[in-house]
Amino acid sequence: MVRFRLLVLMMFVAFTSSGCRGGHVVPLSAQPVRSQVRFVPASATLLAECRATARRVRYAVPCPMRVPALVLPGHTPMRLDATVAAGTSRCTLDVVGPGCGTWHGWVVGSSGFGYEQHLVITASPLPLRNFAKVVNGPAWYPRARVRPLGWVTVNGQRMRSVFVPPATNDGSAFAHHVVLIWTVRGHTYGIGFHNVHGIAQTLALDVALARWIKLVRP
Repeated sequence: MVRFRLLVLMMFVAFTSSGCRGGHVVPLSAQPVRSQVRFVPASATLLAECRATARRVRYAVPCPMRVPALVLPGHTPMRLDATVAAGTSRCTLDVVGPGCGTWHGWVVGSSGFGYEQHLVITASPLPLRNFAKVVNGPAWYPRARVRPLGWVTVNGQRMRSVFVPPATNDGSAFAHHVVLIWTVRGHTYGIGFHNVHGIAQTLALDVALARWIKLVRP
């Protein structure tokens, strides 16, 4: 059963070797924390990929209009060039892209910047109230749990912030991430960075990115 879940999740976990196995967790501070990362405009290639993904899944997808300045080499900001098996299909993971195999209808993205950071973006074809289902997708299992952190409002949109413990989210690409989750017009979205420098700082990075997220329609 575990091997089957790992096979299904390979398409959603292509970047764990660059920083998603370690890190540390600290309590949220009472004082607001600002992200120390500078954001720059997303490339035309990334924006085109968002539009193409929206056409494939036939609903609005979360597209970053700006991305962290310290990105991996390549023409597309935060691009991850990795093709992995997902059942009988093959998917190329990128910042934002359509799922395949058991992830058909979902939006999945796995990308990194700098030497230790990892960003995951997802969207569900249906509205989800169970946050563990958002971060695990079709590979969700009944014992999956997340740790609620609170609520934030970004650009008028209320979002739930959660921490994703690896112990209760076996194989999830969001494991050890702080994730913002929200639902709009029948679809649930999630974005989250790996918790490298503590929950408060990671949440600040999530919020900074969320300010530049636009739902791109088909």
